[in-house]
Amino acid sequence: MPNKFIIFIITILFGCNSKNSSPSNLDGANGVSELINHVEDTEMQARVRAMLGIGLPTLDNDNAEEFLLDWVSDIDEQYVTISTKYGDIVLELFNDVPLHRANFLYKIFRQYYNSSEFTRVVPNFVIQGGNSEEEKPQQMRFLIGKFTLSPEIRNDHIHIRGAIAMSRSYTNNPEKKSSSYDFYIVTGRKYSNMEIASVEIESGIKYSDEQKRLYKKNGGTPHLDREHTVFGRVIEGMDIVDKLASTPTDESDWPLERLELTMRSHVSLD
Repeated sequence: MPNKFIIFIITILFGCNSKNSSPSNLDGANGVSELINHVEDTEMQARVRAMLGIGLPTLDNDNAEEFLLDWVSDIDEQYVTISTKYGDIVLELFNDVPLHRANFLYKIFRQYYNSSEFTRVVPNFVIQGGNSEEEKPQQMRFLIGKFTLSPEIRNDHIHIRGAIAMSRSYTNNPEKKSSSYDFYIVTGRKYSNMEIASVEIESGIKYSDEQKRLYKKNGGTPHLDREHTVFGRVIEGMDIVDKLASTPTDESDWPLERLELTMRSHVSLD
């Protein structure tokens, strides 16, 4: 565990909540334990244990999926709140995409997203979050691990307005495996009958009457269907999503103002 990151955690997360004396040696597991013992607040202790992953493995493509599904097996949580400077966005996570649900809840449990922001804004398309130019997200990725997720693409979960899905690479990724960190929320636009029919022909998708109705009435991004795993939806706060989506950007779709976010669920830190 690098000293630099532990010192960073002390400074950012604990502030003045630690005991008067400071750990003299932060190297290795003993140093981490000493750090935790210097935090008076028991809830804060639980937070740092989760953030630093005390007792948890570093995940990779060999162990991540088995670990995540086991970790989430006794967790019923379906709802997540994203807080932004404009207000809150409430998400419902789908139970029938268990790996993506587990991954998202685990990243929230590890407090990864509390160091991130929305980094891509494309009008009438999506807002994308889960990364940052800051150092902390990269350090957190080092602690949690680098891995992709097997796709859980379902015909009944489509990219209608308000859908949340994981980003993915389009290079050397025929299996359409998902990123395990970067997500997006669909804003989209409304589609006509002719446009929907064109998408069906081009992609080989056959939409139900209800799905067609939703694309016509509410909008979305149907050309992403069967390309990314949709794992949830916005149930409150689409007006907040729209405010974020109206943020001016540079030529690379990066917002010209910082769109910080934090996330919370009711998963216990114990």
